[in-house]
Amino acid sequence: MLDRILPYLLWELRVARHAPVILSGAALLVLLIAAGAVWHFRGESAALRQELSEYRDKLGGASAEEAKRALDALTNEVTAWEARVKPRRVDARQREILMERLKLPNGTQYPLAIVHEGSCWDCPQYAADLAGALRSIPGVQVSNRVTMGLAQRPARGLAVVLSDPEHPSAQEAVLLQALQGAGIEFDLERARSPLDKGVALLLAAKAPQ
Repeated sequence: MLDRILPYLLWELRVARHAPVILSGAALLVLLIAAGAVWHFRGESAALRQELSEYRDKLGGASAEEAKRALDALTNEVTAWEARVKPRRVDARQREILMERLKLPNGTQYPLAIVHEGSCWDCPQYAADLAGALRSIPGVQVSNRVTMGLAQRPARGLAVVLSDPEHPSAQEAVLLQALQGAGIEFDLERARSPLDKGVALLLAAKAPQ
């Protein structure tokens, strides 16, 4: 607004300067309007500066860049917290990848145990998702068990338990590659007993970061 008022006032002053004395009153009025306009905008500027000062006080005196960094750090903390409390699931895309990559030769039977920790809050649904995806693959025979009192939980909350993790069989390697392709994080563990035959997926509460 000020950028429109000032040119107008300057034009009025130029007219008044060359006008008869009778117009001097108009010139005085123009000067008073100009002074009022400048005072008004100075007042608005002072009010804005006061609001900015109060806002910065709320931010602990931080600059805009410091406030942005603080907000980014808080956002990252919230994102990490949401990742920890969000229940693990197998989505439709992961299910399709597992079905596509974990194909067995015709007539092959592949037993696979899914074992989940009984005290883990999101493991039952996660185990059900994995079982549903794997049962839809011809030849994969899924069994489910619950365990309690794990001495050590897998760091990623899921372990593929093999009799010889250093030398997986060809079919075990296909399973590992299918899980990796689906973006499902897991650890490799050795079977705790020689009597444990076959492959097991061990689901447990995810270790805190």
